[in-house]
Amino acid sequence: KIFHPMCALAFGWQAPRKRLRTAPEVHKELGTAFAACEDDIEDDELELLPSKVTGQLEDAAMKLKRLKSEGALLAEAERFAEALQHWEEALLFTEDPCDKAPILEQMAQVLLILERPFDAIRTGEQAIQSRPLWYAGHLTLGRALINFGELERAVESFRRAKTLLSQDMAGANDKTADAEDEFQELCLELREAEKLWAEVKDRAKQNTSNEVIVNGRVVESHFW
Repeated sequence: KIFHPMCALAFGWQAPRKRLRTAPEVHKELGTAFAACEDDIEDDELELLPSKVTGQLEDAAMKLKRLKSEGALLAEAERFAEALQHWEEALLFTEDPCDKAPILEQMAQVLLILERPFDAIRTGEQAIQSRPLWYAGHLTLGRALINFGELERAVESFRRAKTLLSQDMAGANDKTADAEDEFQELCLELREAEKLWAEVKDRAKQNTSNEVIVNGRVVESHFW
């Protein structure tokens, strides 16, 4: 069948043509319409915004809490790699230094267990940067440093942890037995670190190469 162009034309009744509006008239009507539409959208957004923001904040807080708890359970089960993954993800859901510091400190502990003292040092340093006056961060950093062979810095960290913990205990209304036990344990670690540091310096004086082996690592100093 051949299609003829005339078949496409529609003959018959057509709606009467209206007067074409001028450009200024159209512009005025569109401006009024858009303004009314924007007002309606803004009103709707203002009504929905608090609930949306609250929901997002609650979701982030819940995720943070869940990831921290799951990380701790995984670490207790000695599934350390998975624990680190959970804690790293948890850090994405908070900008609060007080939230970050405990997570970073736990990560440093796990890195020490995995025999990654250098990574533990870096993570421990991030923990004390987030919360400088928290004794636990300095304590864990000191343990990481001593495992890496940085004895002088380890002693400094232990001393800082002891000072901060003693200040916390002095400011506490009720001194618990756990806090006292922890303080005594910290003091013991400090004494052992100081003793090891003194022994290393004594051995270094007798060693012309200025090299001493600590935890399987060569500690070298040009100032002994």
